[in-house]
Amino acid sequence: MSSTYIDVKYINLCSTVLERFKQKTTNLWNFRCPICGDSKKHKNKCRGFIYEKQNKYFYRCHNCNVGTSFNKFLEQINPALHRDYITENYKENSGKKDVKTILPKFDFVPKFNNVLEGMESISRLAQSHPAYRYLQQRLIPEKHFRYLYLCKEFKKWTNSILPDKFSSLSLKHDAPRLVIPFFDEQHNVIGYQGRSFDPNEQSKYITIKMKGVDNLIYGQERLDIQQKIYCVEGPLDSLFLPNCLASAGLNFKGLKLNNIIVLDNERRNVQIVDALKKVIANGYSVCIWPDDVKEKDINEMVMGGMTSEEIVNVIDNNTYSGLQADFQLSQWKKC
Repeated sequence: MSSTYIDVKYINLCSTVLERFKQKTTNLWNFRCPICGDSKKHKNKCRGFIYEKQNKYFYRCHNCNVGTSFNKFLEQINPALHRDYITENYKENSGKKDVKTILPKFDFVPKFNNVLEGMESISRLAQSHPAYRYLQQRLIPEKHFRYLYLCKEFKKWTNSILPDKFSSLSLKHDAPRLVIPFFDEQHNVIGYQGRSFDPNEQSKYITIKMKGVDNLIYGQERLDIQQKIYCVEGPLDSLFLPNCLASAGLNFKGLKLNNIIVLDNERRNVQIVDALKKVIANGYSVCIWPDDVKEKDINEMVMGGMTSEEIVNVIDNNTYSGLQADFQLSQWKKC
C-alpha cells in the first residue's frame, strides 16, 4: 500500500462531511469549502478543491483562498479521522529506512498562480474604474470578475515572467490590458491572454504560453466531465455558457471528441469555414448557426438580448456531426 493510496482513501472517507462532494477527474475533487462555508447566496457553488501535484495532495478554496496540504486540511475538518490517517501513514512508512523524510509536513502551503502574484483582480477595482466598466459594458457575468486581472504594463510584466519576450522597441508601445489566465486541471497557470482596452489597437489579443506548454485550452480547472461540454473560440465568450472551454483561436488539439465545437457565426470567414471542415473530419460535433442568428459571436448575442439559456438551446438544436455536419456547413457558408 502506498501513501498516495492512503491519501485517496482518506479523501473519500472525509467526503461524508463535505457538502456537494464530487470527484471531477482522476486526481481532482470538488465540494463546498468547509472553512469559509462558500457562497451564502448560491448553495450550488463549490469552490473547494483537493488536487494532486507531484504525488502529493493539497487543498485550495477559490473563495477564501485558503491553501494547504491535504494532511493539514483533514486535521482541521475532522481531527479524529486525521489521527487514523497519521497512524496508517506511520505504519506504512515505519519499515523504511528514513521515516523522517516521509512523515507528513505540516507547514507546507502550495503556491497557486504565483504568476499572478501582485496582479489586481477586476473584482477589487472600483466600479467606476475603466477596466471594471469595460466588462460591465460587455455584460460579462460579475461572478467571473475575480478571475480576470488588470495589468497596467502588459509587455513589461510578461518580460518579468518570460525574459525578452518583447523587444525594447515593443516595450515603448506598452499599454494596460485585461489579463485572462489559463489554468490546467490542477489549477496551475499555463498561459494567459492580454486583451486590449483600446478599440483601435491592431493586436486586440496577445496570447502567451508558459514554457513547455503545447496548447492552451481555457476553462479546464472548472470543467465537469460528467456534463455536456462546449468549446468556443474566445475565453470571454465561454463565460456565458455552462461547462464551456475556449480554444483561444482555432486550435482544438488535445480536445476529447465529446466536446461540441461552437465557432463564431462568420460564414464569410475562410479560416472559420476551414476550421469547421477540419473538426468535422476529425469526428467532432459542431454547431452550425441557423439563419435567424445574425450576431457574430456569443458575446454579441448576449448584448443583443439573448439569455445564456436561449443560446444553449440554439446550440443544442443546431449541433451536427459526420455527413450531416458536412451538409449543414455547405448550406451555411452559401448564405
